[in-house]
Amino acid sequence: MSFPSKKELEEYIHFKEEAEKRDHRKVGRAQEIFDTHELAPGCAFFYPNGTKVYNKLCDLVRAQYKVRGFHEVITPNIFNVKLFKTSGHYSKYLENMFLFKNDDCTHGMKPMNCPSHCLMFANQLRSYREMPLRLADFGVLHRNELAGALSGLTRVRRFQQDDAHIFCTSEQLKGEIISALDFIDYVYSIFGMRYTIELSTRPKLKLGSEELWDGAEAALADALNDYGKPYTINPGDGAFYGPKIDIKLQDSMNRKHQCGTIQCDFQLPIRFNLQYQSETAAED
Repeated sequence: MSFPSKKELEEYIHFKEEAEKRDHRKVGRAQEIFDTHELAPGCAFFYPNGTKVYNKLCDLVRAQYKVRGFHEVITPNIFNVKLFKTSGHYSKYLENMFLFKNDDCTHGMKPMNCPSHCLMFANQLRSYREMPLRLADFGVLHRNELAGALSGLTRVRRFQQDDAHIFCTSEQLKGEIISALDFIDYVYSIFGMRYTIELSTRPKLKLGSEELWDGAEAALADALNDYGKPYTINPGDGAFYGPKIDIKLQDSMNRKHQCGTIQCDFQLPIRFNLQYQSETAAED
């Protein structure tokens, strides 16, 4: 790395020194909040102080779930890989999954909650009266991140998140997206967090037709335009199953961190054949 001037070099050195002081791994250890260990790479140990903070955050989100009409559920951590073949994760996300053999077949630790929520939706006969159905899950997730990418709590292999999936009609989609944006803004504002909004569009490796992607991206853009806060386009950075709204927090050093995300997935309802009884069918 080279610098055109001595001033820029000094600014860079100062930035690195200030960032070192604020390293969350050092702060976590010094305040006995969390730590890591080489025998559990990418997995955090939360000490009593950290566990108190963690549980308080869960209480905050749970209270908002109740106010905003979400239903908390609990789902398994381990699934037969048939689930991930149906969802598309087996073909598009396999290198990031922990797999193992059991009962003469292959199982995987779930890397996200969406396929299990689809199973819950499909396990019952659903009515249009249930829409929108909002399911929330604090389940443990595992992702096989590269060892060199692991870093404190910012890149891990084992984590939990306030993860929810909303099953709704196309007419309800915009309102649900705007409500999710309001939910994110409410929580981040409590802690004085600054953030920017990005609309991440279709990647090269994706599932589904161009027409479905056109509709999903248009739905997110329409909701963002109505929401009224500025946003930028992040081309090609969407998930393989759908576009997303990415929320990037800014820390005290003005560095950006990918945190909250709102995704529009037209693929999973098709792949899991999710259906509900319409008003017309109910009348018949």
